[in-house]
Amino acid sequence: MQKLINQLIEEFPKKRIETKVIERFILQNIGQTQYHIKGDYLAFAESINQLVNEDVLRPIKARKENGMNPALYNWYQIIRPEDTLPHQKQHDLLLHYHPRMNMTYYLEHSKAYQEDKTYLIDIDRYFRQMEKSTTSISINERSFAIFRDEKFLASSKGRSLLQRLGLSLDDFNCFITYEPFFYYQANSLKDDTGILIVENKDTFFSLKILLQEGICLWDGQTINLLIYGEGRKILRSFSFLEELYPQLPKVKCFYFGDLDPEGIQIWHELKLQESVEIIPFVSFYNELIERYQDNAPRLRTNQRFYQRAIDEFLGYFAPLYQQKIQSILTNKNYLPQEGLSLAILRELGGIKDA
Repeated sequence: MQKLINQLIEEFPKKRIETKVIERFILQNIGQTQYHIKGDYLAFAESINQLVNEDVLRPIKARKENGMNPALYNWYQIIRPEDTLPHQKQHDLLLHYHPRMNMTYYLEHSKAYQEDKTYLIDIDRYFRQMEKSTTSISINERSFAIFRDEKFLASSKGRSLLQRLGLSLDDFNCFITYEPFFYYQANSLKDDTGILIVENKDTFFSLKILLQEGICLWDGQTINLLIYGEGRKILRSFSFLEELYPQLPKVKCFYFGDLDPEGIQIWHELKLQESVEIIPFVSFYNELIERYQDNAPRLRTNQRFYQRAIDEFLGYFAPLYQQKIQSILTNKNYLPQEGLSLAILRELGGIKDA
């Protein structure tokens, strides 16, 4: 009976197994008569408990007992030999490293322990020698100081390691530095004033010139802070706004980019990841459509359509403009934001060029 149970456990594809599955496997292989001759349930329970004593199985106590006599748990965790450290090494592991490091994950993942050991030694050294005397520094600076790898702490592997150890960046007395963006501020931000993010460089500089001239009102909305999104880079750099304004007033945040699937998707991803509501600057898009819809150029590259992004984008526009935008996108045309030149933007701001 013991041999059959071992065979099942070695071949079982999952790490958790139900007690009924083990017993059913034995009955299928030796039959009810032989099962009774070999000691029936009493012998079966003895075999299971023997495997628990040998650290081959571990009861899952949350699944409760089966109500039999002697009682077994309804489910057991299979402990693979390659996953588990010997008892002495487990003892050494728990005592060797700094108490702030939760090492329980590695007790059942010896392979992961071997892979992470160099990093664990570095972290242990940091906690024992440096934590009391260090001032707060950036995440990359701290990462280099500990691991001689400035990118490790911020990497996915670094984040996974901290999670295994029950640690956070606060434990390393370091802070995240956000990638900065280019911006121009015309006046101080106050409630109900606006921030405008533009996708491309030329439009940023045209609007900056106008803000410097004191032209900052479009379609009834005052813009006091202009941000150069630099395409998709804004998805990584927008959090820099928290550095500029730790207590951001109740401003409105607008976005103006190319009228194409990619430009709409950038706005949508930014909208989803930020707590600040980011609204398409509808009047600028409408002006693009009015001026150039009839001769909108073809897309120069294949762009993926993100229907959810397009649907949510259209929700900000009047039905007539929704139809026009749909037509542009469906025909694989686009309108670059550069269609609104400096002269046009000045005119939209209420100033006629001489």
